Amino acid sequence: MKLICVLMCLCFTFSQAIADPTNPKKIKVVIDAGHGGKDGGAQLNSILEKQIVADVSSQLKALCSDKNIEIILLRTEDEFISLQDRVSRIKTLSPDLVISLHANYSQDRDRNGVEVFVANNDFTVKSSYFGAKILESFKKKDFQTSALQSANFYLLKNVDCPAVTIELGFLSNAEDMKYLNSEFGQKFLAKQIVSSLN
Repeated sequence: MKLICVLMCLCFTFSQAIADPTNPKKIKVVIDAGHGGKDGGAQLNSILEKQIVADVSSQLKALCSDKNIEIILLRTEDEFISLQDRVSRIKTLSPDLVISLHANYSQDRDRNGVEVFVANNDFTVKSSYFGAKILESFKKKDFQTSALQSANFYLLKNVDCPAVTIELGFLSNAEDMKYLNSEFGQKFLAKQIVSSLN
């Protein structure tokens, strides 16, 4: 019971730092657009994951109007950045949260929706708090989601702060592609993530 209370207090304290407009502390959120350069990520015909996540990250920065939240894009160009270099850059920035954006692909064309992953490490509680908020923001719009999932992804494991990976949808699913490959859809995806930070 004590552990549950401690975890709830941690989540509340961290959320207050982001959500309370009277709190003068500026929160730094790094957006990692996955892949880039020679690494195109998942692909459907000529549509590449690396471009989709770069576009969504740009929309996310543009839509975040909260002066207490500083959005930093880790990748602003179509450049290849190794996972090790991503982690090094993130550590230099000392953010309060990292959001790594990706798009999925499956042989099962019916598989769809947003998936969110966190690592099991010292930041699991805070990462899970934000992961749950992100999923809830999509659920409110009747968007298909799965339960929050645990993953051993290199970036999630090695950054020194709370971090989540968001799979924005499946390139292999026709419904998801309406969002992933359109300006309207990318803005919708970005807006739900921004709303989860407030």
